Amino acid sequence: MMGGRSENPELWAFLESLHYGDILSGTVTAIERFGVFVALDDGPDHPVFPGVGFITIPELS
Repeated sequence: MMGGRSENPELWAFLESLHYGDILSGTVTAIERFGVFVALDDGPDHPVFPGVGFITIPELS
């Protein structure tokens, strides 16, 4: 399975450390018609996508 927990433990540890409502900062790395990918300032790189964060169009403000 691509992107499984055993393939990128640093990424999974980071994601599991997050809590609903946390405020994070980052840089938009890709804009798609369905949302934006974000490279989080304190987060690891994602092995496939251009950023660990993703924001859908309805969530953008």
